[in-house]
Amino acid sequence: MQFLKDIFYIFFPNYCLGCDHTLHNYESYLCTYCRHDLALTNFTNETDNRLERSFYGRIKIVAASSLFYYEKHHKAQELIHLLKYKNQQQIGVFLGDWMGAELKNSPRFKEIDCIIPVPLHPKKLRSRGFNQLDKFGKRLSYHLEIPYVVDVLIKKSKTSSQTKKGRFARLKNTEEIFTLQEKHKLKNKHVLLIDDVVTTGATMEACYNALDLIEGVTVSLATMSCSKF
Repeated sequence: MQFLKDIFYIFFPNYCLGCDHTLHNYESYLCTYCRHDLALTNFTNETDNRLERSFYGRIKIVAASSLFYYEKHHKAQELIHLLKYKNQQQIGVFLGDWMGAELKNSPRFKEIDCIIPVPLHPKKLRSRGFNQLDKFGKRLSYHLEIPYVVDVLIKKSKTSSQTKKGRFARLKNTEEIFTLQEKHKLKNKHVLLIDDVVTTGATMEACYNALDLIEGVTVSLATMSCSKF
């Protein structure tokens, strides 16, 4: 069987998503060099980590984690860009499997009931053709064995780009843009809210404020990457 795999690999090699070099048969998605270029946070088992502290006095979350730090001109930025704007959805699968394994083995995330993605506005969803969080969220759902729910938290108005805005400008830009439907699905649930990047946290804060209107809901956060605050 291994012989057949080796033959297949010769004619149909995989390429690293970070540098386009051919992957060795023991590598998947990223080569060893590019993996080492990601600045891992190691937040999953760390109580009172830097991401959690960034929300103190703003929202009351149970726990928060992120795979790696988002740094400009580094591999993290490149991966997120490929996922969001180049339709490289296998990156979502790769990161979902990575984080799913971490969360499953962490006592801090044992009581999660369902996963909720930060939603896209319908117009953006139609133009892009996909929500960059879907593959990521579905792989988390698989590993944690809980539902991935996309029909409760809804984005009702389109905001301008958040990329160059500071925290307060971002928060103003996200005020009252998220709404809820079929709230009964999340009543008394512990929700894992997911996103690709957290910089100021304004989008997560706005989503939390909408979810907090549901009776008995509690919220934890999981993201692919985050800034160093």
